[in-house]
Amino acid sequence: MHMKFWSFLLFIGLATTLSAQKKYSTNNAIVHFTAADDTDIEAINKEAVSRLETNGDLSFILLVKNFKFEMETMQKHFNSEYLESDQFPRAFFNGKITNINTVNFSKDGKYPISVAGNMQVHGVNKPIQTNGMIEVNNGIVKASATFTVTLKDFGIGGILIKMVADKINIDVTATYP
Repeated sequence: MHMKFWSFLLFIGLATTLSAQKKYSTNNAIVHFTAADDTDIEAINKEAVSRLETNGDLSFILLVKNFKFEMETMQKHFNSEYLESDQFPRAFFNGKITNINTVNFSKDGKYPISVAGNMQVHGVNKPIQTNGMIEVNNGIVKASATFTVTLKDFGIGGILIKMVADKINIDVTATYP
């Protein structure tokens, strides 16, 4: 009987802890990129899916074809020659906010964060670390970060990259309603 009582208390404690975990999600996260050496090369995807949990788990997934360029020709080359979006239709990020304990999701404010995880683009996984910001305003949570990637690290290359750009600046913003 004594063992059942402690097991019951442990179960209640775990259930309370698990239920206190809040998950935020959006289907409209924005991923914007610009070539580091040529600001004429830029695109935006406003349909990335993102999840953020109060334990620090953070993920993004997007369809590569949803990047929009000003020039249709650039979009065609991007999908067929660079990212090969028919063969590699999605890009992913799965990671963790390493200092999540500094974020108060119930108090308005701006909270600097550090993020570490794995990004998959063009079928290649690479560890990524960056800094960002979580802003809480009237219960609305917004996460943002800026970082740079090297295309050849993701198997994106060839003569076209040498002529265009090898480093890409990426800005990510997700507002979780």
